[in-house]
Amino acid sequence: MSPLNVSTHQGFVGTSGRDGVVLVVDDVDRNLKSIGSILADERYEVLFATSGREALDQIAIRVPDLVLLDLMMPGMDGLEVCQRLKINPLTMDIPVIFLTAAHEMELAVKALEQGAVDFVTKPFHAPELLARVRTQVELKHTRDELHKIIAEKNELMGAVAHDLKNPLGALRFSALMLRDPVPPSVHRELVEGLVESCDAMLAFIQERLERSARESQAGALKIGPVALDNVLARIVQQNIPAAHAKQSSIELDADGAPPAVLADYYALCQVLDNLVSNALKFSPPGSRVTLSAERPAGEADVVLSVSDEGPGLTDEDRSHLFEPYRRLSAKPTAGESSTGLGLSIARRLMERMGGSIGCEAAPGRGARFWVRIKAA
Repeated sequence: MSPLNVSTHQGFVGTSGRDGVVLVVDDVDRNLKSIGSILADERYEVLFATSGREALDQIAIRVPDLVLLDLMMPGMDGLEVCQRLKINPLTMDIPVIFLTAAHEMELAVKALEQGAVDFVTKPFHAPELLARVRTQVELKHTRDELHKIIAEKNELMGAVAHDLKNPLGALRFSALMLRDPVPPSVHRELVEGLVESCDAMLAFIQERLERSARESQAGALKIGPVALDNVLARIVQQNIPAAHAKQSSIELDADGAPPAVLADYYALCQVLDNLVSNALKFSPPGSRVTLSAERPAGEADVVLSVSDEGPGLTDEDRSHLFEPYRRLSAKPTAGESSTGLGLSIARRLMERMGGSIGCEAAPGRGARFWVRIKAA
């Protein structure tokens, strides 16, 4: 075994921690040294505590993958430490293996009933101890990975629902308008809106399927030169039905923009569509939304911005603007729905494209959302 200097104040054995982090809690120094050496030789990072209170303090600083917990200790014993871990949502999933003497078997059974996953009797048999530790740490890692996958899938479903909602709303609006007689020019515009919304949904679904395949292989967006005029024209066209429904207008100002930017086409469209649809959603009827693009003198970035004449943002709203599921204090002016997902998705997409997103707004003065992206 490698030499080991146990110091509970320093807190850990200097190993790579490649196989996991284990907190060993025991009031007997020789037990800490023995277990620490066994685990350190197997590339575990080892934290130490000599009392129940110290163990809880250690976990508050750094959450381990496993706790090896002495059952009988002065002051706060192992049972109480386990109980406190299991009632705390932040620590309840940490597996606990009790260290117990042979005559403490009745208490060990009670410990299992209170949430411990296993127990090891003293004196320790190194291969048995390692096998039990390895099993529980691997199970913990598997559970953590499953939680991560579930969270990502939930976020994906939220993104899909959010981004299909606008074209579906446009479809419904056009269909409702076509139920009643309308002038031929309006009829044609509504039909074109139906086609555009269907195309947008089909393109979105196709892009999602292609992106899923790409990310499973490369884990990245498809970054390349994207024609800016195509993106801007698509965004305006997609949002015309919503603008008409509120007697509002969308103005495009792109005279100072370069012909192309470095981006993922569908991701950039998704970001801008969210910003324009939000501007229409939160602005009063009859107002104007401006979509602009320019390349500031001497800069390599293109700035795309969406300005509205809505209620602006409070300081509280601005501090939480890009958090998932965070809804603003302002409400959509025509009863439109809002999931609070769009801006968090937009920020993540911009970061993955090497760009950034931000907002300038004040209460009662409208809002200007901007994104910066590299010129091609």
